[in-house]
Amino acid sequence: MVDIIPAILSTTRSDFHLRFKAVEPYTDWIQIDFVDGRFAPNKTVGPEVIGQFRTSKKLEIQLMVNFIEDWIDPFVKLKPARLIFPVETSHDPIGLINHVRRHQIEIGFSLNPHTEAERMRHLIDKIDCATLLAVNPGFQGQHFFHGVFQKIKDLRTMRPDVYIEVDGGIQPGIARKCVEAGVNALAVGSFILKNDKIGGSTYQERIKNAINALKEDVKGAS
Repeated sequence: MVDIIPAILSTTRSDFHLRFKAVEPYTDWIQIDFVDGRFAPNKTVGPEVIGQFRTSKKLEIQLMVNFIEDWIDPFVKLKPARLIFPVETSHDPIGLINHVRRHQIEIGFSLNPHTEAERMRHLIDKIDCATLLAVNPGFQGQHFFHGVFQKIKDLRTMRPDVYIEVDGGIQPGIARKCVEAGVNALAVGSFILKNDKIGGSTYQERIKNAINALKEDVKGAS
């Protein structure tokens, strides 16, 4: 069964609080994106804000940063279920894997849309999750990069049982194609959190309806 993971990318504490509380009742996982303003031209709330919100849900924190060493320990202290790092700026990925594992946290690496799957080959047997970005990092609401489908095949060839997540540009139709291609998880931002085409009398009801629409779209596809 595919995991539908709401993805929160917020630049203010109030926006983060609104979105976090809105998705919390309808999911087992929540992805939180952190952007440092260097890896991508945007900057989000950081660990000091994220750490203020307690939840029983599993947190997946994706770091979109240039200098991982500056950020790893503040996020490890939050004790998320999973941390994801960009392979493009991971200068010592094996050291990073060992450091995160010592804290009983799952680890994953992400690939930007135009980074080849081959960059993951030497890590694929050592990680818990491979995240394929289907949009350029840092902003939500972009169009889906279809080259992701070939990367899914490439990663499956490298390691048939690897947990693959696609992040960005997900909506019904695209979601089903991703699951048919063999992904395990879909991280979804705009379709769930910024979709004025989804019906509902409240923001929270629209979020519930958006999540249900995605679940319906992927039903029976895997």
